[in-house]
Amino acid sequence: MEFIDQFVALTTATVKADRDLNQKEIDTILMLAQSFKLDTEAVAKALETKLYQQDNPEYIARTVDAENKLVLMQCCILVALADNKLNLKEVEYLNKINNAMGLPTSTFVLAIASICQNNPNIQIEGNEAK
Repeated sequence: MEFIDQFVALTTATVKADRDLNQKEIDTILMLAQSFKLDTEAVAKALETKLYQQDNPEYIARTVDAENKLVLMQCCILVALADNKLNLKEVEYLNKINNAMGLPTSTFVLAIASICQNNPNIQIEGNEAK
């Protein structure tokens, strides 16, 4: 499977873990695609036509080449955080993908921590101040 297909399937499935895609998440996916010099028109078309819905994200995660695993995991995390919120369903999904890729849990936790550290507006479900 091509990187672009893996990218679209995994990033959109991250959002689908708890709801439908919204514009901010679509914009984030397209921005990330552009940063990797992917064909943004092809990505937009896949999002528009919902080509990604037939894919099994865990199976796709297992097929990712070693050099792309961390990059795709970080993309999924960035898409999950596009709305500045991280809920438990998203964390569960991200953890499943991380495990399917064979990445250590510490890599997953550190990736989320580094992103959250740079954005104090991110709210993490279950971590609200009381």
